Amino acid sequence: MNSTTPSSPKNETTSSFGELLEKWESQTQEQDNSGSKGLLIDGTVVDVIGDTVFLDIGEKLEARVPREDFSETPKRGERVSAIQKRRVDGYCVLSKKEADQRVGWETIKDASVNGYPLSGKLISEVKNKGYLVESEGIQLFLPASHVGVRFKEATESGKEFQFKIIELNEKTKTGVVSRKTLLEEINGEKWEELLEKVKVGDKVQGKVVKIANFGVFLSVHEVVGLLRQNDISYKKFAPFKQYFQIGAEVEVTVLEIDKDNNKLSLGIKQLYEDPWGWAKKELEKGMVVRGIVTSLTNFGAFVELKEGLEGLIHTTELSWAKKPPHPKDVLKKGQEVDSEILDIDFEARRLSLGLKQLLPNPWEALSSNVRAGNELEGKITGITKYGAFVEVESGIEGLIHISDITWDEREKNPLSLLKKGQAIKYKILDVNLDAQRISCGLKQLLEHPYEALRKKYPPGTLVEGRVKSIVSFGVFVEVEPGFEGLVHISEIPDGRNIKLDELYKVGEQVRTVVVKIEPNNKKISLSIKDFDKAVEREEMAKYMKEDNQPSRESIGSFMNLNNNR
Repeated sequence: MNSTTPSSPKNETTSSFGELLEKWESQTQEQDNSGSKGLLIDGTVVDVIGDTVFLDIGEKLEARVPREDFSETPKRGERVSAIQKRRVDGYCVLSKKEADQRVGWETIKDASVNGYPLSGKLISEVKNKGYLVESEGIQLFLPASHVGVRFKEATESGKEFQFKIIELNEKTKTGVVSRKTLLEEINGEKWEELLEKVKVGDKVQGKVVKIANFGVFLSVHEVVGLLRQNDISYKKFAPFKQYFQIGAEVEVTVLEIDKDNNKLSLGIKQLYEDPWGWAKKELEKGMVVRGIVTSLTNFGAFVELKEGLEGLIHTTELSWAKKPPHPKDVLKKGQEVDSEILDIDFEARRLSLGLKQLLPNPWEALSSNVRAGNELEGKITGITKYGAFVEVESGIEGLIHISDITWDEREKNPLSLLKKGQAIKYKILDVNLDAQRISCGLKQLLEHPYEALRKKYPPGTLVEGRVKSIVSFGVFVEVEPGFEGLVHISEIPDGRNIKLDELYKVGEQVRTVVVKIEPNNKKISLSIKDFDKAVEREEMAKYMKEDNQPSRESIGSFMNLNNNR
């Protein structure tokens, strides 16, 4: 076997494989060559059979190394250094992988002490924590917070990238590295060069190194700057990721240079005229403008007049109809449309547009039939919790309030009597041209039930009804099904001195006389004490009527009396 001799540490920037092994061996306990585990052994490849590489180590014993320890199949005669794992009868088992790792660990420690950067490749991602990278055969951890903006480019291309060692663990032979720290050091060196070449307002070429949700990172003279989403286009929230590719060259303008905070701000939209600057020169209230519908929402449609300059057509400005239509029922995304500028606020950068202003106003050409008191026919166009809309004329609707659907107060849900699309007859109750509002009614087609009752039962009419309820101030009597009248305590004989519930029982019949009926108040006033007087008056009236009609006998006598004269 070939042995190695210890050597003293060197202050060189690189060390040979053999020197690093010698350094490691000098730190281990003295062991003899007779079979100690962990001893470094040099050998020559004599054969490769299946999964095993056979070495000549200068002894009678045969040495074997697993084929998987080699990145490529070794050739005969190739020199190999490996670590002794064990000796069994007839052969010696070695590990090249372990030898490589020990040398690699010494290389990593040397880089850590002297501050050298190391090269490595991505192995795998540790979800939400960072990445595992391999360097010199050693697995190291790269935290997500130390990734750096250029890391994605390196890993996607499969190339090696460099990082800085920030922590090592001798016991576990692992460590923590930082890509970000290295880039900051490199950036620090490049900032001075940048300041000599670039100033705020300059147009420069930048190379895309990372694309984030909030913008794009570009390298300008090897200093990484940020092109924020808001500085890409004058159009708010415009998608941008599809327009950039890693490694692509992009022309930008320098917005801010802050070396102390390592901040380089870039912009693209600043290379072009601000559309609102153009608007200030070209647009004014009342103008008719043409644009493209860019989006449709529940509250309106956005129309782009110029890239980055959009105006809103609110739903109320789409149609003259009292009930605004949904924008998608009027316009389509991508449609070219004319509209009128209703308001323009340059400071707030807000533009209000109107579509209906370019259409005839149906309220100005309202038919003479649409007058209060007229009865018309139309279809129910919509139902809301407070009433139903009916089509009065094309583009004009009237509202039938829920209280104007039926006279029947027992109907708990009057809207259930109507359906959208149903053809109905209705009455115009009010037309307000200034407010552009028409009130309609259905129950007004029928006579007010209390008005009909008032005609049927004029004051003094005798009515026999059923007691419905007894209260402290009187008795309620059902005049007709659904209609109750009150016999006030003052209209009951000696009513203030008796107990009403002892004299009257719910359900029993009582005779009353109508005092008055008030349709507007839906009130019926009855009297019990006046019933006898009313009966007397009625009988007297009947008697007087009969007494004023002369009999045939009296008429005959009268005629005979005259003839005798």
